[in-house]
Amino acid sequence: MKLQSSLLLTSLSLPGALSGFLGPIYPAPRDLSSHNSHVAASWRNLSASLDNALHRSNNTLSKLRDTTFSIGLFSTHDAGAQTLQYHYASPEILSSKNGTHKVDGDSIYRIASVSKLFTVLAALVELDGQDWELPLSEIFPEFAQYLREHSNTLDPVYDTQWDAITPKALASHMGGVAQYGVPWIGGDLFVNSQVFNTSLPDYGLPPIGKDDRYTRSPCATVEGYYGVCAPDDYAEGVAGSPPIFLPWSAPAYSNNGLTLLGMAIANLTGKSLDQVYQDSVFDPLDLKSTYSVVPPRSEFHRSVITAGPFEAGFGISNGISKSSGGLFSTLNDLAKFGTGILDSTLLSPTETRRWMKPVTHTSSLHISIGAPWEIYRYEHPETGLVTDIYTKLGDSGTYGALTAILPDFDAGFSVITASSAATRAENTLFLIQQIVDAVLPALTKQAGAELERKYAGTYTSTTPGLNSSITFKAVGPGTLPGLQITSWVSNGTDLTPQIKNLIRAQPYQQPYSLRPVISPAGDKGKIAFRPASAVVEPVEPRDPSNLITSFYLADDFAFLGQASYALQYLSEFVFDVQENGRVSSVTPAAWRVKLEKK
Repeated sequence: MKLQSSLLLTSLSLPGALSGFLGPIYPAPRDLSSHNSHVAASWRNLSASLDNALHRSNNTLSKLRDTTFSIGLFSTHDAGAQTLQYHYASPEILSSKNGTHKVDGDSIYRIASVSKLFTVLAALVELDGQDWELPLSEIFPEFAQYLREHSNTLDPVYDTQWDAITPKALASHMGGVAQYGVPWIGGDLFVNSQVFNTSLPDYGLPPIGKDDRYTRSPCATVEGYYGVCAPDDYAEGVAGSPPIFLPWSAPAYSNNGLTLLGMAIANLTGKSLDQVYQDSVFDPLDLKSTYSVVPPRSEFHRSVITAGPFEAGFGISNGISKSSGGLFSTLNDLAKFGTGILDSTLLSPTETRRWMKPVTHTSSLHISIGAPWEIYRYEHPETGLVTDIYTKLGDSGTYGALTAILPDFDAGFSVITASSAATRAENTLFLIQQIVDAVLPALTKQAGAELERKYAGTYTSTTPGLNSSITFKAVGPGTLPGLQITSWVSNGTDLTPQIKNLIRAQPYQQPYSLRPVISPAGDKGKIAFRPASAVVEPVEPRDPSNLITSFYLADDFAFLGQASYALQYLSEFVFDVQENGRVSSVTPAAWRVKLEKK
């Protein structure tokens, strides 16, 4: 993309705000769990607040008293992060006739729609690129038959386009398919009347004839509702379901879509879905307490079993819908699962990075959708910079869950809840918000402290006769966080007055900081930094007047990598990181000299 110099020159006189490029502000922190870590301190404060609210005084957190929960952190750099957990057993569980009366990291919960994350990961492991793009009409004979039988009357308003929907579309809720399939249509008045023999409300609705598409649903029975439904019967039943949107138009959350994805995985691999989970996810990640069927009775002593009929709660057999919301797990296993994603244990690093990206926007500027990620865009209050939180929420019956991945910090957290109270779903979201409010600022503060301790300082040449050195300082929140160069001498030439022009901060005279752009896969290796700069003429919320005119001024992505010397970038600084986290040297790439840290 070629930029006009007049735009750059004009921008020099405009006011600045904070900008940059997508990605981490600092290198990921390595210490989350020691007594001196800001993260551990924040977790202690959160735990103390929960202790006080749940067991002593009354405040806003006290509404969690009727919800059993387990929460905890994980990190690829600090195994001790998994010790940062908090568990609470509500009176319902303390007095339960079944299951555990005490919860910990090995307590088994239903994880509801967090199951979808396992399903998509299993599919990424098992399926090839062609499988992801196959039309569902080529995977399910029932869909092909429906399209043939209705070829002369197909209407995009009333008929789902099974020949245009793929497993990839299902994984990201972009298929436009109905949210539920028969018999799991909780809001369908007629289904409820037939399955549970309830009376229809007097809404003046017409009778359903024997030729109505609903009659094509073999699973519309009580047995089907509780999971006894064959895959081909289910496919036959949903074939005539009308769409929500046309394929790839807009996201529409679909439990039915993830049920179909699970069935597609089984069809394409020739294995049962239970075997797929075991082979592709559970065994490789050593998830010994994660189940795709109801755990055996020998595990009930550590299972969180809520009040009410066992078969309708903890013990419900989800059958073919397990891919949408039927798995069981523990906080410790979810930590292994999250770490496995961040570590690219099952996928290549490139595949992981591609997976952890948005597929579509929503109507909110703060939420995007992936496959099947729900991505929250966290805006740091002090800087306006953005951290993307990749999550999958689960909410089903008396159980709720969430796994959150923070790629910028190589860390994450999980939440599992259980309660028969009507407030369980609301309380789950409230609890998640408390964790975000506590953990995100602490991770940022810890990463900034480690940047100052490990990267800031003076680096000099050890080559005899070569007068080269560079000094970095760490800049904290409230400004443009990262590293700044305070002095720079190359082969006897003082480059300090020319720093901003040399590294091409955009615009040249605006504040800048160096931020990581390429990091090693493990705990040691090379990490490259580039400058992020101030933005001018920021677009204010709900003010579109500068939306287009601020394009060149609002994001560094249009300016990265413009200036180089013999193919090495003037703006790139490559640090060498040892296995213990110590930074030993830096190489200004275009200057081709390694400078050792004093």
